[in-house]
Amino acid sequence: MVNTLSASTPISSTNPRSAVATRRYRPQPGHPPVRHRSAEPEGLLQVTTAPFRGSFNGVLSQAIRTAGQGSRVLITQFLNGGVNQGPLGAIWLCGRLEWMRPAIDCCLHGDGIVPRHQQAVQDVWAVTKERLLTNTVDLMVLDELGLALKFGLLDTHDVVSTLEQRPAAMDLMLLGSAIPPDILAMANQITELRRYR
Repeated sequence: MVNTLSASTPISSTNPRSAVATRRYRPQPGHPPVRHRSAEPEGLLQVTTAPFRGSFNGVLSQAIRTAGQGSRVLITQFLNGGVNQGPLGAIWLCGRLEWMRPAIDCCLHGDGIVPRHQQAVQDVWAVTKERLLTNTVDLMVLDELGLALKFGLLDTHDVVSTLEQRPAAMDLMLLGSAIPPDILAMANQITELRRYR
């Protein structure tokens, strides 16, 4: 038989279970008091690299699941345009997941990049950086950040410095190829996807 107490049930000192529930710790003479430290959550920086583009789907599923469980999530895709979205036109999923892409009408592949493409990527980075530094999300997914750096669309020093300042409890996932060594050195976990023939 299970013994349950409602919120209005007085705790009786004759019930041994309730006596244990109300007993307080008292240090013994000559012993220092026990101090309990509350555990601070520590976020992870995870990097997934691949020699090909298209490793985003699995991480998107995880991000949606995380948002569905109540966490605040930001997905930033730096090179996937095509919908002229931009920071002001970000898509919201599950009420907690914000999905942002640059305000361009194409996907960037390294050739044919013009100044308006670079400005669109920098606009997305500015909002992403602000969210990271103000700790407004629990999980941040940065897709193709390495290639954006390789193509010269963003400043490597600024990006590395910003990632070093991320809040300790924030989970950060980086996807794509060409991840700089300075960022790899910060990672808690590195996953390399390979294509087999």
